[in-house]
Amino acid sequence: MKMIKKIFMLLILPAIILSACNNSNENGQKKPKEVKLKSNEVVVNSYVNGTPQVVRKMEEIDGQKVAVYEKEYYEDGNILKEGPLTNNQRSGEWKIYYRNGQVRNLVNYDNGVLNDSIIGYNENGTLKFKGVFKDGLKTGNWLIFDENGKFLENRVYMKPGEKRMDTLYMPE
Repeated sequence: MKMIKKIFMLLILPAIILSACNNSNENGQKKPKEVKLKSNEVVVNSYVNGTPQVVRKMEEIDGQKVAVYEKEYYEDGNILKEGPLTNNQRSGEWKIYYRNGQVRNLVNYDNGVLNDSIIGYNENGTLKFKGVFKDGLKTGNWLIFDENGKFLENRVYMKPGEKRMDTLYMPE
């Protein structure tokens, strides 16, 4: 009997402990990162695996709970986008992320509509583009860069949303 206990303690118990500490589910998929909520945050929507998809920060204004900030997550628990809300609409600067956590875009909203500057980044962190939106449409000069951040072209939108001409950079 002592021999069976020793075998159990040496072989089986460590296997049970290791499998309990495993970072994968029964299908071998990586478990999602846990999203920690603060007391003033509520989950608006969740993925099937239980990971929050949309979380809103609530504040009491004039006696009513109002959403003032929103975070959206990838299914694995990494942040996808975040920014302020005004009257339940996106407002101000929003950040959009790649799955690796690197900023993908910095965009500006006014009453839920893209307005003002937008900056895009490559996954390696270099500048990808810079431009301006007016009432949700591209306008003005849009500067386009390659994956190394080197200027490629200038796209000009004379009227919002209507591209007029491109000036290409020709590397030597």
